Amino acid sequence: MMRFKPHDFMDNTKTWEEIISTKLHTRPIFLETNGELQYTRVAKQILGIYDSEYDMQEYLYRLTTKEIGWTLLFHNMPKIIDPQMRTDIVNILQMHRESPISINRFMAFFAGKQLLPLMNTPYRNHFVNTLQSWLEFLQIRYPGLKSNQLQRIFLDFVKWSNHYFPQWLEQASFESAMPRVLWYGPAKESEVYFLYFLYLFGCDLVVFEPDGENIFEPFGITDILTEVFENKGTVFDFPFDKPMRVQTITSRASEQVNEHLYNHSALNYPWKYAEHETRTRLLNTTYDELFILSDAHLYLRDGFEEEEGIVYLPVLFAKIEGVSLDQADYARKIRKLYERKMTYVATSFPLLPLHKSNMQFHMRDASTNGKLDVEKIMQLSIWPCKNMPIGAQRNMANTMIRLIEGDYIKPLPQQTKAEQAQYLFGQLMLIPEELIRLYQQFDYSYLNPMIFIFKEEGSGQMQRQDAVLLLFASMLGFDVVICSPGASRSIEHYITEQLLHTHRLEKISFDETLNKTLNAPIVKEAIERKLDIKTLFDRISKKLK
Repeated sequence: MMRFKPHDFMDNTKTWEEIISTKLHTRPIFLETNGELQYTRVAKQILGIYDSEYDMQEYLYRLTTKEIGWTLLFHNMPKIIDPQMRTDIVNILQMHRESPISINRFMAFFAGKQLLPLMNTPYRNHFVNTLQSWLEFLQIRYPGLKSNQLQRIFLDFVKWSNHYFPQWLEQASFESAMPRVLWYGPAKESEVYFLYFLYLFGCDLVVFEPDGENIFEPFGITDILTEVFENKGTVFDFPFDKPMRVQTITSRASEQVNEHLYNHSALNYPWKYAEHETRTRLLNTTYDELFILSDAHLYLRDGFEEEEGIVYLPVLFAKIEGVSLDQADYARKIRKLYERKMTYVATSFPLLPLHKSNMQFHMRDASTNGKLDVEKIMQLSIWPCKNMPIGAQRNMANTMIRLIEGDYIKPLPQQTKAEQAQYLFGQLMLIPEELIRLYQQFDYSYLNPMIFIFKEEGSGQMQRQDAVLLLFASMLGFDVVICSPGASRSIEHYITEQLLHTHRLEKISFDETLNKTLNAPIVKEAIERKLDIKTLFDRISKKLK
């Protein structure tokens, strides 16, 4: 009987690629005594990418076309298990639920039902000992080995171990060539545990995660050496064929300039923060400052900041009640907001219809373990943002979750937390197409979109769903300015106190309209000819005489 005792390789004078390319007996450690084989083993997780995605694709293609004898475990893993094996596993787990059995009896039942490979080989004892260590580890996560999750874990373990171990043994004895396993991209729980079993058995194991996500950490696996690169990327399709796209020298140089000159600095370039998540900071301003800042790029406003994948956006969320005695100045300011680029103007209400459908099942489909999941939200058939870039979609979904889970919108009397969440979820699925298009044009460090509301008396009342829409837009990075000449309350009924910053002007007017404000004869002339205030008052005085 043979036992294996691997010594994990740590990069020093040689690289792990050099070690894994060599035969077992030529590695730095190779010692066989009393049925125990000690040897150098490569076990490594690599988070991030080398330089760029282009370079990483080329690297992975070259690595896997070398004569190493990789098992690309992430690719085409068996999906079907023998029906009798399935029945035996289910019966063992059912018996355990009814009358708990020890780990040793677990292994005995699995061996007795011929669910384990290598039982008639010199590696039987090593496989069983590895299985015991693996089950003891599983028992930490699932005390008493009692969980519905375990059925899938055991089914996959039996299916994959019976497929791969005999296949590997046909190719070479384990003393001469341990399996060299490569995993790429995300992994399900049962896949992570199978990889860990291979690690415990003694296989060479290399895991690549371009997006920097550690697949082992959520399951408490910390044994495997992890190397983290500064650069992160998307999980691109694995390059089984030589990559068709080649990055030019000029393009690579441009990326390096962006990386070294702009990143982690105050300098900006178009779409620098496209993959970032946004958080907003509400600006408290004076009345005059409100209009000055409305034209300012966000990176020039106080409070703009970038931090570990999050960009903080200073935005206006303000209400102007009444009108100014200085009609020309008031009209000039209103016209400035009205004519501002990337502005959505509204004068009639409600802005959104009331969502009446039951969202319970959509929310269930969008959740993992009872929590809303960004990736699942993006897969919903009712998701209104499917045509947007993925980074923008993720940010919208993240922002939606923060709004739903926060206490920004007041619940209705007697409304449960679950009912409130379903209401918000439904309303946010009705985002107007025009606002989606404005958001799609939004480059976070430059000019942001605005929702400009002129609340005319008799134009309808703003409803709770309007408050949801405006607050959501604000949390995405929109400026929101509400003008209410009659000083009537609107979204204040529905949102948490202190969110809306209010400016109160000298005069209340119930007959003011946006059209009247923009086209008042004297005011219009003053705006068009840029007359100073003294000249304007002189003309008003003459007309009054």
